[in-house]
Amino acid sequence: MKEIAHCQKQFTEFHDAIKLTEENQILAEKRDIIINRIKDKIPDEAKDYTTFNQGSYAMHTGIKPLDENYDIDLGLYFKMSKEDVKPVEAKQWILDAVTGHTNDVKMKTPCITVSYQAGYHVDITVYASENSDGKVYLAKGRPGSAEENKKWDESNPKDLIKTIRDHFDNENDRKQFRRIIRYLKRWKDIQFKNTTYGKPTGIALTACAYHHMYVKKEIVDIMQSKVEYRDLDALTTLVSNILDQFRTVSVIEDDSVVYYPKITVDLPVAPYPDLFEKMSLKQMKTFKKELESLLECLLDAKAEADPTDAAEILKKAFGDDFPVPPRKDTGKKAAALALIPSSESA
Repeated sequence: MKEIAHCQKQFTEFHDAIKLTEENQILAEKRDIIINRIKDKIPDEAKDYTTFNQGSYAMHTGIKPLDENYDIDLGLYFKMSKEDVKPVEAKQWILDAVTGHTNDVKMKTPCITVSYQAGYHVDITVYASENSDGKVYLAKGRPGSAEENKKWDESNPKDLIKTIRDHFDNENDRKQFRRIIRYLKRWKDIQFKNTTYGKPTGIALTACAYHHMYVKKEIVDIMQSKVEYRDLDALTTLVSNILDQFRTVSVIEDDSVVYYPKITVDLPVAPYPDLFEKMSLKQMKTFKKELESLLECLLDAKAEADPTDAAEILKKAFGDDFPVPPRKDTGKKAAALALIPSSESA
């Protein structure tokens, strides 16, 4: 049987290099200042609320941004129903409270963003958490939005955090799940570094892993019940499974039928939106092409017996943070080659 370079040591080192182990300290301090500012300046008519962290850091799937543009997602659960106040009015409470904290405070469609000159930012989202139907709703829209875009959308951020964090029963299986998500996120950042064309979101890749990843591990010592995880195998299977989700659709362009690949993946909590819905067909085509290149890279790496050769291939997909081990037995190979007669002396 041919020896395979699993590169697990290199994947582990890569994961340690890219994972966000703790919140950016400066940004965490800014978030806490914002929380206190909201507490002090929020209008009297605002309802009571609680705060919580959300996003990839809360789900344990965060990675270090390539551009050092760290962000923190802050959620506000207001003890009110969506019938109590209009969504943009509720967001205005927060905007009024944080305006002036920096020179760049904006109300965006899903949130209020406080940006800092250093390049990082805090996104603040507003929720109505006490509704007769038992659901939680996110305030969406801006003052200039069309009326139909000023709305309360069902959203379950706390359920999403728990669903992702608790996926798989075994903690070590969950750790592999999180590693795989981080690998995909860094691949996305590297391969789509200079463009947003066809760029999938982090939560879309997370949902792909949730729905289509299988844990890969091997028993390497029966006596000691020692198990080694195979991230390369898990990632290869996942990428192949994602590609299997694409179907072909036809559209009319310039009086001709054109075929495009299309993919859908649902958020794993209600209301289960399709996370690729906003991608155009051309963007999906680009995404699929990049996934195919990634799969080819993974398969090529698996075909190598030498970890150095395999890691060199993987580095092309994941960037400079993917380590390449020194080649083994170089001296022995050189000595062996020296003993072989040259064509001139033969």
